[in-house]
Amino acid sequence: MIDTEKLFALFLKNFSILHSMTKFLYVLLTTFLLTSILTTNAFAETDFKKIQGDDLKNNPIPLDILKKIEIARKQFEQTKENEQKRTEQQKLIDEQRTLAKISLNEELQRMEKKYEEFTPKNAYARYVSTINSTNTGIFWDQFNYLNIKVAIAKEARNSILQQGGTYADAMKQYVNYAKMSKIEMLNVIRDLNIKHDFAQEEIQLHFDINGKLPRYENDLESPCYGCTAKISKVQVNLEQSVPIRIMSFEKPLTKISDLQNTLSELQTAFKESKDIIAQKKMVFEMNNVVSQIKDLE
Repeated sequence: MIDTEKLFALFLKNFSILHSMTKFLYVLLTTFLLTSILTTNAFAETDFKKIQGDDLKNNPIPLDILKKIEIARKQFEQTKENEQKRTEQQKLIDEQRTLAKISLNEELQRMEKKYEEFTPKNAYARYVSTINSTNTGIFWDQFNYLNIKVAIAKEARNSILQQGGTYADAMKQYVNYAKMSKIEMLNVIRDLNIKHDFAQEEIQLHFDINGKLPRYENDLESPCYGCTAKISKVQVNLEQSVPIRIMSFEKPLTKISDLQNTLSELQTAFKESKDIIAQKKMVFEMNNVVSQIKDLE
C-alpha cells in the first residue's frame, strides 16, 4: 500500500505557491493516479487495471489525494487573496503617508510665514538695528560664523538620522560640528576686531591664548601697550614718579603663534566656502589646531 501521507508531505514541501503550482499539481495528480491503479505486480503489463466511475469513488488512495489537493488549492487561493489585501492596505498606507507629509509641509510653511519675524536671523537683525550703524558689521560677521557652524551641524545630524542612526548618535555629530571652544571664539573675535578696525594686529599679538595680557606684580613695571611717547606713572604716595617705558615686545612663542595664524586662515576659509563637505573638513582641522594650542598652554 502506498503511504499517501508521506507522498503528500513531499508534495507540500516542493510545491511553488505562485507561478509553478498549477503545473506541478497536474503532474503530481497524474503520477499518483497512475500509481494508485497498479496492482501488486507494478511491472506486469497484464495486471494493469483501469479504474473509473464507482470503482474510482470507492478507491481510498485517489480520493485521499484529491482531498488533499483540494485543500492545497484552497490554501493557495487564500494566500493569494491575503497577498492582494496586503498590497491594497500598503497602497492605502502609502497614500495616507503622502497626504500627511503634504499636510505637514503646508502647516510648516504657514508657521514659518506667521513666525517669520522670530527666526534667528530676523530676531538678531532687530537687535543689531539698535546698535550704531558703524559697528553692525562685526556683529553680523559673528552671527554668520556661528550660523554656518549650526547649519553644518544640523546637516550632519540629519544625515545620521536618514541613514538609520540613533538620535543619540545624531546629536553627538551635531555637537562635534556646532561646538566652539574658548580658544576658537577668542581667535574669531580677535580677527574680527582687527578686520573692523577695533584693534591693532601688533597689539593683539601680546594677548595669550586665553585672551589675557601679561601680569606684573609691580604696576609701575607694566608696559604701556601702543604708546608712542614717553609718559609717567605716579605712585599712590605721590613721592615719586616713574617713567613708563615704551615696550618693544618680544614675539609670542613661535609654535603657538603659527597655530593661531593657521586657525585664523581656516576660520576665514570656513566663512567664505560654499562647499559643505569642505567646511566639515575644516571644522575637524580647526578642532585639531585648537587641541594643539591647548597642549602648549
